[in-house]
Amino acid sequence: MHEICRRVKKKVLDVYNRIFVIRVRVAVLGPEKSGKSTIVNRMFKDRLRYLGSQKDMCLYKYDEDYINYVVYDVCGKRSSRVRWDYFYKRCDVILYCVDASSTEEKWVEAREELKSMLYRNPWIKRSILVLGTKNEKKSALGCMEIIRKLELFDINGLKVSCFSVSAKKNTNIECIMSWIRDQCYFLRWSWGSRTIRRWWRLGSLKY
Repeated sequence: MHEICRRVKKKVLDVYNRIFVIRVRVAVLGPEKSGKSTIVNRMFKDRLRYLGSQKDMCLYKYDEDYINYVVYDVCGKRSSRVRWDYFYKRCDVILYCVDASSTEEKWVEAREELKSMLYRNPWIKRSILVLGTKNEKKSALGCMEIIRKLELFDINGLKVSCFSVSAKKNTNIECIMSWIRDQCYFLRWSWGSRTIRRWWRLGSLKY
């Protein structure tokens, strides 16, 4: 009897998750030492669950109300950047981190890597949030300067936002979560539409 109840409970929970809970896949990309892992841990705080690591990537999960976040913290080494395309295609939203106190050489590198990734995937539209990290440093650039350095105004057909943040001083960290939640409104509608279409196809097969 206990086993039957357990199975029924699991089935009900599975149905609930399919209908009401959406999964948001977040890819955290950016050059090496741009503060990606620190930002991830600061954003989701104590409720972030580490699920393990694979080649050049750490996987996390975070549950909030009707949203399940799956977070891919991708290594920024040059040898790992060939996999950025994979995560760009696979995920729903992209966080692109850049050290706001970088040298000119690093800004050029960050700009070219971002533009190259978008150029290679012209038909895939993702919401992108550029994060200028470590803004507590005196040499850190502000939002408008970051936008100019990365030439974000030249990116067409995509929703691109930019925040200046600091994990050390907890500056604008909550703004990142608010931005991700805003993207979830559209994703939730899309998720519901897919679920209805799936049910419709299954129902049609019976007749």
